[in-house]
Order: sequence, then C-alpha cells, then structure tokens
Amino acid sequence: MTGCGWRSCLVLLLVAGCANPGRPPVAERSPVFSPRPATYTVNRGDTLYSIAWRFDLDFRTLAQSNKLQSPYKIVPGQKIQLNSQQTTHTPRARAPTIADTAAAPVTTGWLWPTTARVTRGYTKNNSGLDFALTRATPITAAAAGRVVYAGTGLGGFRQLIIIKHDERFLSAYSLHQTGRVEEGESLRAGQMIAKMTNADGAALTLHFEIRKDGQPVDPRSLLGSR
Repeated sequence: MTGCGWRSCLVLLLVAGCANPGRPPVAERSPVFSPRPATYTVNRGDTLYSIAWRFDLDFRTLAQSNKLQSPYKIVPGQKIQLNSQQTTHTPRARAPTIADTAAAPVTTGWLWPTTARVTRGYTKNNSGLDFALTRATPITAAAAGRVVYAGTGLGGFRQLIIIKHDERFLSAYSLHQTGRVEEGESLRAGQMIAKMTNADGAALTLHFEIRKDGQPVDPRSLLGSR
C-alpha cells in the first residue's frame, strides 16, 4: 500500500469512528440495569419498595400484580411478576386504586436534603440531583415519612435509603456509608438520616431522587429555590 493510500484509509477509519460514537456515558451514580425480566427472584434484604425502585415501577401496581397486601411482606426466593409493568419514565394512565381514593394527604412542604452545592442536575441521564458534600455534612429527610428500604445492592446505587412519604411519593438518598436510620422507622421532615465522615477516603457525595407514582421527577420542582 502506498503512503497516500495508507493515510486515506486512516482518515476513513477516523471518520467512521466519529460517525458512530456509541452510547453516551451514563451519568455517575445513575444505576444501569439490564432489560426488565418477566419475573424477579427476591434476594435477602429486598423489599417490595426496593424492587419497584430498581425497575422504575409504582409499588402499588407491583403489589396488586402479585396479590400482595400492605405491609407487602416478601421472602427470599419468592418470584415477583414484573411483566404487567411499564418501565418508561412517561406517566401512565391507570385505573384508580383504593390508595388513590383514600383520604391520605399528599406530601407538601418539601425540604432540601442538604445545604451542600448541587454538582449535577436532573437530566435524561440523571434521575435526580447530585451534591458535593464536606466532612460531617448532615443529610436530612426531605419530608416526613417512613423508611421502607435501607441497604445496598441496587445497581449503581451504593448505600441507599428509601423513604415513603405518602401513597404517591418516595424519596431516595444514595450514600457512601451506612445511614443512621433503619427500615420501618418513622421520620419527621428535616430529621438527620446520615452524616458523612469520609472514613474510607472516598469522595463525599449524595445522589438524591424523588419519585411520583414510581416515576422520577425533577426534585427542584418540589424543593423550590433556596
């Protein structure tokens, strides 16, 4: 091959590579899961809420599909049907449930979970807000509620706390270390749930999400300005 031919081939290869860059990088701390299976096998530590969170589902519809009644007790090895669920982030029309028509109030008066600086906002690749924390920065509950999951193992999430605020809203706090609350614990708005210590030398960050009817929403739309 002549020198000119070699250079021409190299240019063509470079152009082809640029024309097909592949999938964009996923936002840091945003979990990535394989396509949703028809069923999910319950692992130790799972709750119905954590399974619903993992697959972007409404916990009420998931419970109804599996004929589960509150408090939604599940056990390791149990098969949870997922095939009647939707996984897109587009709000879906569905028949009203008993929970929808109950007199339970909808959460209002949301609080910011930390005073730390936001480093990444809500986008199609990031389902919440990321915060850069400093040593001993407190993390607090964004609204009153009950802890329905406190553990690990949810895809790209590290230590994760999920709080149920009412029948429509959940919030989650992804941390580098174990929080100070336990599953089943009732919390008031603004109550401390974790305090970062940087004991392992890792970067101090918080990934925070709010979901309505199982779907992520921009937290700023509820938290407002500060």
